[in-house]
Amino acid sequence: MKEHLWLALRSLSKRRKRAALTMIGVFIGIAAVVALVSLGQGLSKTINDQFEKVGADKIIIQAKESAGGFTGENAPGQLTETELDIARKTNGVTRVTGQLFRAINVQYNDIQRTMFVVSMPPKAQDADLAIAVNTWEAEQGRMLTHRDKQKAVIGYNLANKNTFVRNMRIGDKILVGTEQFEIVGVLKRIGDPTADGGIVMPEDDARLVLNDTASYSMIIAQSARGEHPAEVGERIEKAIRRDRHQKEGKEDFTVQTSTELIASFNTVFNIIQVVFVGIASISLLVGGVGIMNTMYTAVLERTREIGVMKAIGARNEDILTLFLIESGLLGFAGGLVGVIIGAGISKMVEFGANASFGPGTIVAVYPLWLVLGSLLFSTLVGAVSGILPARRGSHLKPVDALRSE
Repeated sequence: MKEHLWLALRSLSKRRKRAALTMIGVFIGIAAVVALVSLGQGLSKTINDQFEKVGADKIIIQAKESAGGFTGENAPGQLTETELDIARKTNGVTRVTGQLFRAINVQYNDIQRTMFVVSMPPKAQDADLAIAVNTWEAEQGRMLTHRDKQKAVIGYNLANKNTFVRNMRIGDKILVGTEQFEIVGVLKRIGDPTADGGIVMPEDDARLVLNDTASYSMIIAQSARGEHPAEVGERIEKAIRRDRHQKEGKEDFTVQTSTELIASFNTVFNIIQVVFVGIASISLLVGGVGIMNTMYTAVLERTREIGVMKAIGARNEDILTLFLIESGLLGFAGGLVGVIIGAGISKMVEFGANASFGPGTIVAVYPLWLVLGSLLFSTLVGAVSGILPARRGSHLKPVDALRSE
């Protein structure tokens, strides 16, 4: 086997340019796969970590959007104090609160932007639940209290990303709708551009600027210790469905646990990732065809050499092994280059995303199975692509091969 490997390496070194061109398809495919999967794994880890902070005992109730996407007051399936009371009275629920969030014009530094306003519940224990679910944490200043009026806490990006040409600061005044608010705190970066660009204000103020006196965009419930959140969520769903006289499957609202939310995200995300990796793998197929073509050419060019090898005792299996090792080495080398380039691409994307949206937005992850799997797969593609040319070379008759010029 060592002799086969040495002969294969010597042969490839003589045809360096051709070998390099042959590997292009392979390393492009592997680079794309490594870049996509490493970024996908990093993004998935970031989001899963975020949900871990929320906790598995949280249950989220939301109204389904109408066809026009309207979710405000009078929207189909809107959530009100009625649904809040139903959730509160459901067996297995310890705490319940509601939040209102919607986009509105915000003016600062004589510039107007459309931003998301999020309400903070007035009661302290309700506010604690909202803070936990939204993973809010003050980086500067303070969080809102039940005594605050026309005060606001802003997202990380508003204080650090020059959204309004210059950054907002604690003590600055902003115009939300037609009402003026004083900034009393800045949130730590969450990683979601919408949340990091949002404005948190007391619920009464949010209802005033959004002109919504009754509805909630979201109701948050916390299941009791020892209760299964999914079962508690089913009880809430049945109770609201019964109150609204709706049939199962025809609800105009959704009830999901935080675990179900992350599971839904992971399912959709994995499907998208598989599709992208599948598209990138087409390049590997092209690379395999290139390796096959190169190996056929190598067999034709080395027909006389094959004849000499057979004349001095080489068996068909030896010739077959030699060409399979060559094609496998082409695949392995292409895969190795692809892994390095793919890692470089994902690191550049990571750097760009973190520079644009803040540190930790996305971190490329390179699990061992991704690196080893990419190298193994590219080697396999190379070896499989070389089977037909190798068989042709191994079945050449010594006399015919020696006559070849």
